[in-house]
Amino acid sequence: MKPYHFLPIFITLIAGYLGTHFYAARWLAKSFALAPSAASWVRFLLLAAAFLSPFTMFLKQKFHSPALEALYTAGYTWMGVILIAGFMFFCSDLAAFALRRLGQAGTLSYLPPLTLAALAVILAWALYGGLKTPPIKEITIPIKNLPPALDGFKIVQISDMHVDSDWKLREFSGIVDRINAASPDLVLVTGDLIDPGITCNEGLMELASKIKSRLGLYGSLGNHEYYYGLDKSAGCYKAFGIKLLKNESLELKDLRLIGLGDIHTEHLSEIDVTAILKKAGNEKFTILMSHQPVYYKAIAAAGDYLVFSGHTHRGQIFPFNIFTKAFYPYFYGLYHINNSVFYVTSGTGTWGPPMRWLAPSEIPIITLRPA
Repeated sequence: MKPYHFLPIFITLIAGYLGTHFYAARWLAKSFALAPSAASWVRFLLLAAAFLSPFTMFLKQKFHSPALEALYTAGYTWMGVILIAGFMFFCSDLAAFALRRLGQAGTLSYLPPLTLAALAVILAWALYGGLKTPPIKEITIPIKNLPPALDGFKIVQISDMHVDSDWKLREFSGIVDRINAASPDLVLVTGDLIDPGITCNEGLMELASKIKSRLGLYGSLGNHEYYYGLDKSAGCYKAFGIKLLKNESLELKDLRLIGLGDIHTEHLSEIDVTAILKKAGNEKFTILMSHQPVYYKAIAAAGDYLVFSGHTHRGQIFPFNIFTKAFYPYFYGLYHINNSVFYVTSGTGTWGPPMRWLAPSEIPIITLRPA
């Protein structure tokens, strides 16, 4: 795999984000024939809104206060609103072009109000998708040479919860209830459980302690745990009763469990990852937690593993799915490479906008069966 360079990606995202605001301002001015002064005001307001999201992100991390939760939510939500609006405006322009080609230019006046109406419906749909409790997704995975004692073994995966506010705590409460109703044998937290803005308070500890699992709760680090602060994150995981595995392994009766640190944040190479796997051994059925779905071919070449990842959110908001899949070929779902099986979840929560559109969240429950 090629080295991961964050700076070009970051610059591209910022340019695209700002460009979407200017495009939206142009679309509104053109579609509704705004006077020059009104068009200037629209551009100014959208440019100001463009800075709202990064400002609230900075404020949340550096000067977090529960009294400002409404401001944080507005800033994050705007990110999703402008992404969907830019996409809808682009589709409207394509439709206008097609109507002109078909000789239906007389119907163009109906297009802008219809576009805004469709945008309102989609935004409501996306907010509902982001705020609702994720559904259970049941998956049965046939495993070659599965130990008989693990036939019917049930694993729940929690990933990308991004708990950073009181409303996320309320969402997490519903997730805990659904997990316990499934009576899992093992619960795995594959990173990004917490985010800057949350304190490991009694409410979060109480919720995590309510999760019932026969063999306990185990976790690996996501990139956002590093943003929050590695020592603080490790302390939170310990307070929650989650055994954190960072580039190490653990024996659990009939299986071995390995947890990797976040590969890109720690700048782990394929050689580093395979060395960790080799050190742990492969003589027992082995489950690997790796937050980012990368190095899959190297992992499969190193042995037979059942691997759980997250990070991609399945794009979270269409059409961001397209760009996410370009960076992560193993984007979402179940993958088989050699004798290894990989599952990439869309995640149980949201990052940034409390929205999901055409990329629903989920609580995966995996049942193991012999192949």
